[in-house]
Amino acid sequence: MEDGQRRGGLMGWVRAQPFLAMAIIGFCVVAVVGLVVSLPRGVWPTRSAGRAHVAAPAPPDSTGTIPSRPRYSEDVVSRAAPEEPGPWVEPAVPPPSSRGVSLVYRYRTLPPGGESRYEWIVQVRGPTSTLASIDVVSWRMEPAAKNGADFESRDRAADGFPLFGHGPGGWFGVSATIRYRDGVEESLARRIELSE
Repeated sequence: MEDGQRRGGLMGWVRAQPFLAMAIIGFCVVAVVGLVVSLPRGVWPTRSAGRAHVAAPAPPDSTGTIPSRPRYSEDVVSRAAPEEPGPWVEPAVPPPSSRGVSLVYRYRTLPPGGESRYEWIVQVRGPTSTLASIDVVSWRMEPAAKNGADFESRDRAADGFPLFGHGPGGWFGVSATIRYRDGVEESLARRIELSE
């Protein structure tokens, strides 16, 4: 390179390539705006974060007195804590199989406004030594899951090889094919009823 070109530096390049320079600057601006827009709500602090929203003092009534309590704005009411899911309900445990295990389930109601009304868990329950001797549990649902797949659970003896789900309520069937490490298989089935 000649000394004249080297001395121009960045501004010399911008003058020599104005369209390319504008394209790079435009790309950078669009990328930064895209990143800012994609940030989740609550990342940027707001002026009113952590403060109670109190409406302006009420004007005096016809007698000229000002009410003693300030009125809270609608914003405070709309920011009330979200409802928590209901307590877990666990129906009676069915009699155990010949190996001493049974299918148990529990469910709870979810707050309104979500896609599902209930959250549920089905598990294999039995003596710790029996659960430790299980190789795999294959779960099947009737009617079938949305994707039509069966589910397998391995290495979850401490948790009872759980099957998690959520849905609108009603009832459905769940069956588990349990394969033990000694090669023996057994099948258990349970009707899951989700009601209040």
